[in-house]
Amino acid sequence: MADESDVLLELWKGQREEARQMENQRATLTNIVIIVTAAALGFLTQQGHLELSSLGITLPLCVLGTFGAAASTKYGERWAVHSGLADRLRDELGQRHSELNLPNLIAANQVEHRNEFPRSERMRIWILWVGLHAAIGTGGLLLSLWIVATE
Repeated sequence: MADESDVLLELWKGQREEARQMENQRATLTNIVIIVTAAALGFLTQQGHLELSSLGITLPLCVLGTFGAAASTKYGERWAVHSGLADRLRDELGQRHSELNLPNLIAANQVEHRNEFPRSERMRIWILWVGLHAAIGTGGLLLSLWIVATE
């Protein structure tokens, strides 16, 4: 039978993999949204002018951006769940194997990282992804409002 450290290590690996999966799914969704947005804007540009029929492109763009923002928020939340549990499991392993000096290694790395990246260290990457999707949704909404106002 495996000892407790082996069990903790396997649980840690599983949580890190789950966190990685959340980020991969978010990246895939964002890539799809960007491709669809580029195609939609390219089509609108090719038309040369916005008309009422363009709402068939701009309104779904608004919905797509809104969905992307909501999904990115959820992926960020799920990532935090799995990453947080992985950190707790790592801390438990560090306590059980104090000879590895994990707490000091982690603390030293965090200090070095904060010194090297003082501003961006505080920034949460999922907020940037939500902002990108929200900008796409807002752009679709503004284009739709422009079309309605000029018709």
